[in-house]
Amino acid sequence: MIRAAVLGADVSRSRSPAIHAAAFRALRLEGTYEALSVDAAGFEALVAELRTRGYRYVNVTIPHKRAADALADARGPEVRASGAANTLLFEPGARGRRAGIRIRAENTDGAGLLAALADLGVAPRGARVVMVGAGGAAAGGLEALTRSGAHVALFARRPAAARAVRARLPAAQRARVAVHALASAKLEASLEGATALVSAVPASAWDAAAVRPLAALGRETAVLEMAYGPKATALASAVRGRAARYADGLGMLVHQAARAVELAVGRPPPLPPLFRAARAG
Repeated sequence: MIRAAVLGADVSRSRSPAIHAAAFRALRLEGTYEALSVDAAGFEALVAELRTRGYRYVNVTIPHKRAADALADARGPEVRASGAANTLLFEPGARGRRAGIRIRAENTDGAGLLAALADLGVAPRGARVVMVGAGGAAAGGLEALTRSGAHVALFARRPAAARAVRARLPAAQRARVAVHALASAKLEASLEGATALVSAVPASAWDAAAVRPLAALGRETAVLEMAYGPKATALASAVRGRAARYADGLGMLVHQAARAVELAVGRPPPLPPLFRAARAG
């Protein structure tokens, strides 16, 4: 019996339970998956409680990905390079600091992003990617993009946070990242001829001032927004008619969930039932 959950500040509308339940069914595994909202003050205690209750793994979303990294006894290479974890695996029998159960931190955001970009026809090697955001999801995506050979113009409201994300990368990957303030004129210039625009910020961040530089967006530039929901976002509306390829974050969510399940149970689930569950949710 597999017990798992997603933890975030507000996951009441998360589609992760439907996606992971579909993965369990497709793999003929018995399991349950919950959505548990928790604030920063209660995050560590909740992780400890779920560990003692025999959970196999938890997924982690806004704003706890860096806190998840801090709880780990062992870290995958993506976590070590990004400083953020979106999956915590509880490994019985391993030596660790928590009652013999080792917590292994992994980040599947990068794998999810690369797969979602591939669905849009974007190959990372040699690509010119504009990324907006410097949080946990951006960190995982940046690591994967630069490891795969993309050059990234990283824009953030707080450039110091973006520089900190870049600083964690190996030297060869750091050399492929240029950091800019989101309010600068550089965004419009960087969008001209870009292979892809990746938004790693909440949908609400794309206000009237933020979408103005999108006038420079070329039709061949693919746009991937990590946010998803039932209504069109401001970014989706702004790029309609400009970019021929746009996707919200649902595909990335499915791909990163599939990778998390594979890490937890040792087998990758088939993707079609996961996509059907995500869309139905």
